[in-house]
Amino acid sequence: MSRLSVVTSILLFSAITTVQAGEFYVKHKGDKRQGTPTESEALVYVFRPATMGGGIKTWAFADDQLIGVSKSHGYYYELVPPGEHVIWAKAENTSGLDVELQPGQTYYFKTAIKMGFGKARVKLVQIDEAEAQKYLKKCSYTEPTEEGRLRAAEIAANRLDRAETSAAKKSAKADE
Repeated sequence: MSRLSVVTSILLFSAITTVQAGEFYVKHKGDKRQGTPTESEALVYVFRPATMGGGIKTWAFADDQLIGVSKSHGYYYELVPPGEHVIWAKAENTSGLDVELQPGQTYYFKTAIKMGFGKARVKLVQIDEAEAQKYLKKCSYTEPTEEGRLRAAEIAANRLDRAETSAAKKSAKADE
């Protein structure tokens, strides 16, 4: 193989797949892969569609299970067992939602970043399928690296209680 072929192959691979965020995840540029729920599990998507706070990583979890990590214009998904869960996101704060997941169903969420004084705040919002399809067109699939999975386990151990508190407060407000 000629040197030109090797260099061209490397450049092409680099343009398609980029490791980002301290190598916590890989963003597959232009990749629009999609998951399928199973008879025994729900499918949970999380989108990060906006450019605002583009340098801020957001992590998403179902309880202590990592769904994914990304910066702007990324999305990820994960199969999650049915039942009651706290779906939560972490940036420089934690935002959680209490959700009842049904097997065979698909659930969509987005993380929104709001720049604050000295901190970027994340807000997790459940969205409908039509909005999710819009975001799918402008985002690329991301997946965590092994380093990202290890960091996610630390985050879950340290932040799950905050996520549960956030979700409980939102549920209490909704009940009022």
